[in-house]
Amino acid sequence: MAFSLATVEGFAPDWTTLGYLLALVGCFLLANGILFRNPRALVAERLGRGPQPLRRIREFVFHRVQMGLGFLFLVGAFASLLYAHLRPPTEPGGSVVMWVGLVLVLAAVLEVAGWLWSAHSLRAHVRVVLRQSPPDFETDPTLAREVGELFGIESRSDETVQSYAARLRQSLGLASGSRTPARPRPEPDTNASGFGDEAGFEDS
Repeated sequence: MAFSLATVEGFAPDWTTLGYLLALVGCFLLANGILFRNPRALVAERLGRGPQPLRRIREFVFHRVQMGLGFLFLVGAFASLLYAHLRPPTEPGGSVVMWVGLVLVLAAVLEVAGWLWSAHSLRAHVRVVLRQSPPDFETDPTLAREVGELFGIESRSDETVQSYAARLRQSLGLASGSRTPARPRPEPDTNASGFGDEAGFEDS
């Protein structure tokens, strides 16, 4: 019994140092998660370059996962600091370098798991929306290509748009006879008036 307690104490970290380390990792993840929209993508969307592809939406989902992981690390940091404050003072036995490595490895594993989960979550949402409003892939090959890339359905060299759309629809479980017309993609406004002609800026 004494040997087991000594072994546990030998690997016990410095809880204060561990708390600060967890807080640093949590703040880093929160900072990445908050910056979930690229300014260049926002400007391009505002200037009429159309909606962002599905892979951008996956990045948005992943950044939300990062925010959740950041809060989780911060909660662990506060718990570690509180435990270090309440426990009786003892000499830490575990190596600081070892615990730094363990925390960094844990953060990396959770990041990879979050990236994979974001793809799974996006596929689930896309599948639900497509089943509610099946699009006409034949008239919107760009959308068909994006959906196919998301679900790993590659086009063949000798395949037409119609056959690929039918195979894509079959793989996703969409009804072939309940398609709705594709929503037109927004085009830039080439007939935009001057600044003084906009609503709310007329000369009084």
